[in-house]
Amino acid sequence: MKPNLFTGILFAATFATAFVNVHAQNLNGTLNSGFYGSALAVQTVNTGFGDATGGDSANGSELDAAYGNISGGNLYLFIAGNFQNNGNHLNLFIAGGAAGQSTLNTSGGTLAAMNGSVFSPGFQATFALDMNDYSGTLYTEEYNLVANTGGYVGALAESSTGIAAGSDGGVSSLYLNNTHVSTMGGSGLALSGATSGASTTTGLELAIPLSAIGYTGGSIGVLADINGGGDSYLSNQLLAGLPVGSGNLGTATFNFGSTPGEFSTVPVPEPSTLALSALSGAASLVTFRRRK
Repeated sequence: MKPNLFTGILFAATFATAFVNVHAQNLNGTLNSGFYGSALAVQTVNTGFGDATGGDSANGSELDAAYGNISGGNLYLFIAGNFQNNGNHLNLFIAGGAAGQSTLNTSGGTLAAMNGSVFSPGFQATFALDMNDYSGTLYTEEYNLVANTGGYVGALAESSTGIAAGSDGGVSSLYLNNTHVSTMGGSGLALSGATSGASTTTGLELAIPLSAIGYTGGSIGVLADINGGGDSYLSNQLLAGLPVGSGNLGTATFNFGSTPGEFSTVPVPEPSTLALSALSGAASLVTFRRRK
């Protein structure tokens, strides 16, 4: 039986779906380089929020490197580093492609303390997470910056998985492995230390449904920062990193309006491109055969 156009496209679409979703990631807070590949951004300066010498987040906070992957309908992120368990915050801002915010303006929740922060040119924030580790428990708020809604969604203990999705379909799961022992050194100096930067392999890992971040296709922008209690005192730990010599910003807001590229970019995964190519190619092949 000769293939017809519908059969050919259906076969190619089935192949494409299987190819795109072949990867899955078990969240455990430890870098899986086979899944994430190379770092999207690596820290540039030593932390101004202290080294975690005990490996249990009691003494300091740092962001060492950012990794990302778009797979199976989710945005997977891995933020290498450690997070002090005194209530300091980790802020994650995501640009999913929809029309978002170039200047942060959200209502409710702790994140509102950062209103007025200006993102880099081309970064339109569509989604945000605001997390703080207090005495070994990670508390999470999430924000839809397109609809301008959000707030507290839940808590979980370090080294465990499973936080309920927010009302706007946000975080599906996350895992904090806070065992990293820091060797960064003095604040603001060029990054140093045998276990810092791309050498750090433990930290925060999470999966967010693409439907929650205003995803319209293409690459995704991500900005991460370490902030003080109440989101009132920004450190010098951002990804992408600040220039060497930068100390803690010391304010509740940042202004990157004249600083291009102050964010990481999660690219469209190669399997998607190949699958789409296979779909297009199969359809063309069937059309060609019908013309013979």
